[in-house]
Amino acid sequence: MNSTHRRVLDISITVLLTGLIIWAFWSFFRGQIVFDLLSSDTEQFQQYIANLDGIMSSIVYVCMVILEVLIAFIPGWFLYPVGAAIFGFTKTVTLILTGNLIASSICFWIGQRFGAPLLKKFIAQKYIDQFNDYMARRGAWALFFLKLNPITSLDIWNYVAGASPLKFWKFTIANMSGIAPIVIITVALGDEGYRYAPQLLGVMVIVTLIYLVWSVVNLTHKIKNRKRR
Repeated sequence: MNSTHRRVLDISITVLLTGLIIWAFWSFFRGQIVFDLLSSDTEQFQQYIANLDGIMSSIVYVCMVILEVLIAFIPGWFLYPVGAAIFGFTKTVTLILTGNLIASSICFWIGQRFGAPLLKKFIAQKYIDQFNDYMARRGAWALFFLKLNPITSLDIWNYVAGASPLKFWKFTIANMSGIAPIVIITVALGDEGYRYAPQLLGVMVIVTLIYLVWSVVNLTHKIKNRKRR
């Protein structure tokens, strides 16, 4: 990408992000949909979306998904069942994945533009080099498995990936492949997801613990092999 294309991209994303932030603040302080999202008022949130006409309901819903990803602490499980109740399974999955694609791309761009300089202020260069080396070799797979597990599927990884040497296309494939099963399952369960959430969470905790134990054992084995050499 040459400097002209980079500038156009930077301006486009900046305008989009600025407009979204202004609208979000306006909506919040008027006690409308963003306020309902942040206060987890499912009933009001669903009613607001359902009352919108035609394509506007889809656009606003995608905007809310984008906000949910950009503001990493907002849980997706609040949005997804609402979408399923209004749009049905196929359309909801499409809207959620579209919103995630747009938002994660913005997060990646923010990480690219501001992440590396920020890391250098707080982390020694040798650790940054180790991180960059790991992300260049295994970053896509690591991101995929992190996003696949609901416990570790945090939107903050989008910013981290942007601050690394990971290519955008690899990031996009790993990210979207990782979140797709969670989105599909959550939308399919709908409101029933609240009932099955504790059981699903328990399974994910067990899987995560097994993975962590395996990682520690594997790392210990590698360290021992290096010492023997």
